[in-house]
Amino acid sequence: MSKSRLHHVAIIVPQDSQLTELMDLLGVSPGRRQYVPEYEADCIFTEGEGAGIEFIIPGEGGKLSKFNRGMGGLHHIALEVDDLVALQHELADKGVKLLETTPVDAGDIRINFLPPIYSRGVIVEFVERK
Repeated sequence: MSKSRLHHVAIIVPQDSQLTELMDLLGVSPGRRQYVPEYEADCIFTEGEGAGIEFIIPGEGGKLSKFNRGMGGLHHIALEVDDLVALQHELADKGVKLLETTPVDAGDIRINFLPPIYSRGVIVEFVERK
């Protein structure tokens, strides 16, 4: 597999009202906010250098609203790669199928997920900067 580096860790926060409290507790500040229609969720990335935290607020009844029985929590780790399509082909040659058939546009990045069946239960997101 081509080289990857930690991009962020994602935490699902069930309600927008809980976001400020959690960010204050962790000592982080909100940065870019992006709605991702494919996952019916608002995604808020922290400001700062290096790998960050992504807070995901699922839409009511959305795909992620029932995560961890609706309580939220640690959802995935994200690894940045240089070429998401090339990685997808490389993994397919090894019999590994990513969640989406094509990368998902998520603002200034494109994403796809490694299903947890391949990674011992850990959800891994691959990120490519546009």
